[in-house]
Amino acid sequence: MLRLLPDLDALARWAAATGQRALCEDPGYALHAALRATLGDHAPKPFALLERPGSQQLIGYTCTEEPALRHAVAAASITDPLAAQALGLDDPAHVTLKPMPQSWSNGQCLSFETRVAPVVRSRNAEGGTYPEIDAAFHPAFAADDPGNRELAHGRWLARELARDGAARLLSHRAVAFTLSPIARRTFAGAKPQARRQTQGGLLPDLTARGQIQVQDPQAFTALLARGLGRHRSFGYGCLLLAPPGAWT
Repeated sequence: MLRLLPDLDALARWAAATGQRALCEDPGYALHAALRATLGDHAPKPFALLERPGSQQLIGYTCTEEPALRHAVAAASITDPLAAQALGLDDPAHVTLKPMPQSWSNGQCLSFETRVAPVVRSRNAEGGTYPEIDAAFHPAFAADDPGNRELAHGRWLARELARDGAARLLSHRAVAFTLSPIARRTFAGAKPQARRQTQGGLLPDLTARGQIQVQDPQAFTALLARGLGRHRSFGYGCLLLAPPGAWT
């Protein structure tokens, strides 16, 4: 686990200096790009930006071994000084590396918090792309009650946690929900040399807390490394854990 103390004002200045519209319009995209610019293949995915009164921190998971990660962190200020400053990588006191548990127990109960994009990718292409549908309006999750986000998002969350039999959702509640503007850079055509364009949209943005039970320790470890749902490179899907009862 990697924890950083980012400076979002410095991040905005770095994004503006790149001249890329997507980075200026979408903070999650900017964090993703800054992490890649400084840490390269060692950048955490998934990651979460936790904003609390008076503080903000970025927590993410990476499969990189600790020595290689420490080397990447130490070199970040040389690789991209402005991005390193924005992420807090320029100050060793603001960087925390912590090994994750090597094993979990079958039946172990844990509290969780996660920020996710509860969407389902459509099977029908439109204009060469496959649009995403809010789970609250997808028949697989909304059933006969379309628009009921509490019900549908709970079903979607349970499905994601149960991937490969990893964990069972015991309880959950929505801490926050909004439709967040996002920006993504896409190719204008099918050819590799096609010019990239910036496309915007609104993404269902859910922060939930609750309790889960580990069902398959190995699958659960893989789930933590992968994250939940889509947009995991941009600040969604990171599963944060705490002892049972910490978050209810």
